[in-house]
Amino acid sequence: MSESSPLRIVVHIGLHKTATRFFQNFVFAQLNSTSVLFNPPVLMTPLHALYRDPSVEGAKEKVLAALAGLRQDAQGKCLLISKPDIPGEMYDGYPEHPEYLALLKELMPEAQILYVARYPVDWLHSAYRQSLVKGRGGPIETFLNFRGGSFSEKQAVYANGMRNIDARRFPVRSIYDHCVEFFGRDRVVLMCFEHVRSHKEKILECLRELIGLEQLPNLEPDRVKNRSYSAQAIVRFCSGGPASNHSISFSDRGPSHVYWTYWLKPLRKLRANFIKHGFDNLTYRDWDLISRGGMRDQLNELYQSDYEQLLSISRARLEDHGA
Repeated sequence: MSESSPLRIVVHIGLHKTATRFFQNFVFAQLNSTSVLFNPPVLMTPLHALYRDPSVEGAKEKVLAALAGLRQDAQGKCLLISKPDIPGEMYDGYPEHPEYLALLKELMPEAQILYVARYPVDWLHSAYRQSLVKGRGGPIETFLNFRGGSFSEKQAVYANGMRNIDARRFPVRSIYDHCVEFFGRDRVVLMCFEHVRSHKEKILECLRELIGLEQLPNLEPDRVKNRSYSAQAIVRFCSGGPASNHSISFSDRGPSHVYWTYWLKPLRKLRANFIKHGFDNLTYRDWDLISRGGMRDQLNELYQSDYEQLLSISRARLEDHGA
């Protein structure tokens, strides 16, 4: 790139549970160089603060000031930002994504957006497993608010002490549509998680062009290991068997700081180490927990058609780049 060319901005907005760790640790971090600035603290610190609470006075101005400095001092480079919570909080189901993406447009109108989507039913299954790593155990039916053979609205932050989500309102298509609305179709790169897994080298070539590099270094992406708890471990050690017919207790309050710090957190860390480095290393028996009670069938009917359209967009992008 010419030293006189403007700063190139690429923003990876996630989502969570869509190979984010792979992209951040084994791709983007290894590109940090004289020509690529990956998540520079001078910008990320105020950007994190702004997205935690956009209403704080002066928060937006601090981000704009950091961006002004980068646009002035880093001309000819690529500013590569990876922040998977830009659309919102995963366990809330990203309800604020229109407002948060509009804020991103206000901050960086010239940005190119990298959006990695995943089939919502599989995403929900993965999010449940993730919730067990640090949170309270419980059946997937409680996490998805599935009772009496149907899905219900999320009523509170915690259900029987578990984080939970409204399984019917995962906005995988809406996030893409809002990105296109705010930034333009030609500035939004959609990749589907399923293609990241099956066409890794082609995905990397698409990223190389997006970031503006002549070639990528040896990234060693096969080193990535991010296996979740097995279904067998979830049932045995995380209370993940079928839900009972008992009533659900809802609350917006989590455990107290003292209780969490000195009791729950150490216990859950011990449980995680036992499962990951002990039980699941000896025998890893896995199955589809979300298939119980017809949950997957109901959600497939809800999400399959829209997601097929996103898969087609992602597939066409790969084909256009010699894939």
